[in-house]
Amino acid sequence: MRFLVLTLFPEMIRAAAGHSILKRAADEGLISVECLDIRDFSADKHGKADDEPYGGGAGMVMAPGPVADACAFAKRAAGKDAPVIYLTPQGKKFDQSRAERLAKTEAVILLCGHYEGIDQRALDAAVDEELSLGDFILTGGEIAALAVIDGVSRLIPGVLGKRESFENESFSDGLLEHPHYTRPPVFRGASVPEILLTGNHKNIAGWRRRESLRLTLEKRPELLLKAELSRQDVKYLMKMMGEKNMRGIITVLGHDKIGIIAKVCTYLSEQGINILDISQTIVQGYFHMMMIVDIEGVSRRFEVLCEELDALGEETGVQIKLQREDIFDSMHRL
Repeated sequence: MRFLVLTLFPEMIRAAAGHSILKRAADEGLISVECLDIRDFSADKHGKADDEPYGGGAGMVMAPGPVADACAFAKRAAGKDAPVIYLTPQGKKFDQSRAERLAKTEAVILLCGHYEGIDQRALDAAVDEELSLGDFILTGGEIAALAVIDGVSRLIPGVLGKRESFENESFSDGLLEHPHYTRPPVFRGASVPEILLTGNHKNIAGWRRRESLRLTLEKRPELLLKAELSRQDVKYLMKMMGEKNMRGIITVLGHDKIGIIAKVCTYLSEQGINILDISQTIVQGYFHMMMIVDIEGVSRRFEVLCEELDALGEETGVQIKLQREDIFDSMHRL
């Protein structure tokens, strides 16, 4: 896979890409990390690529000409299908699913901003996608670009050696990864979990799954809402939280219309779901309803209930969401 990085500071990229796994992957021809200095595309004899912002204000803005020309050159070099990705706090959050998507492409062009940013006209003309590492500000896009390169490269076959190296990591199945241990078996009084020393791979896999669930519940409970959970997973989570009953929170939001409550209540009745509490309000034509329901003993899987309520919402013209009460509570404690 080919990474083309457009930057004012190419040595930052080259230095980081010249070590460890990225260097080995490049040496083996699995990836290439190339840098284009945006200053090389400046018409100024001194390579000036920025200027003062119109309207005043502190700092400098990267000029549109060098950026647009650098992007056009990179497109010709990498191919028209290579996306130009601008690293910016305004972009969509870079996560594992986006890393997996980019890993399937042949080339990616990463545009690094600096100073106060890039002239909007160049972004409008050249950028296909914007990505962000999170809600914080960096001095430039180079560190973010390196994070994308690293996150994507390790998904390319052969880069990590064993496929299991990334298939079993955090977020690969929607959960956080289980803890790891190595020699010695006892370190400063703390022992490796005994099950890992048994050699029973089936039991070890079960322990790792349970630990993944435990850590996700403790540290990132919101991830459980999208994770693929089996009945056994759900039972373990409920047992760990000491819950005897399975209760859910249903929220309904949309423009008010006749029959919303009737359709939801009819569906719940057909599934044998008992409504424990309910409230609904209408504000300037917007309908909002919240239900607490008992889903213990329901024959359908929780994930199926969620999908069917989603479909009922689309059919009705509102948004209907079902969440486990414990996960709902955990999210709102964050």
